[in-house]
Amino acid sequence: MPTDSERIEELERQVRRLDDLVGVLYRRAGIGQLETAGMLTANGGYPDVVDALNQGKLIEAIKLYREHTNVGLKEAKDAVEALARGL
Repeated sequence: MPTDSERIEELERQVRRLDDLVGVLYRRAGIGQLETAGMLTANGGYPDVVDALNQGKLIEAIKLYREHTNVGLKEAKDAVEALARGL
């Protein structure tokens, strides 16, 4: 029978694995930490990304989106272009 400390260690390992999996899901869905903290604009964009788009700075908007979400270039480009279509 496992001791309390062994059970705690196993639970901690499980929590770390689950946290890693949640991070992967967020990145694949194009969702960043700011979204989960309610830091998005009403149209679903980050304020600085929306500002860059409104100024016609698509590349800057993509860079900012990548900083927020840690997604790849293609995912960021697709997301920002979709956001731009909705503005």
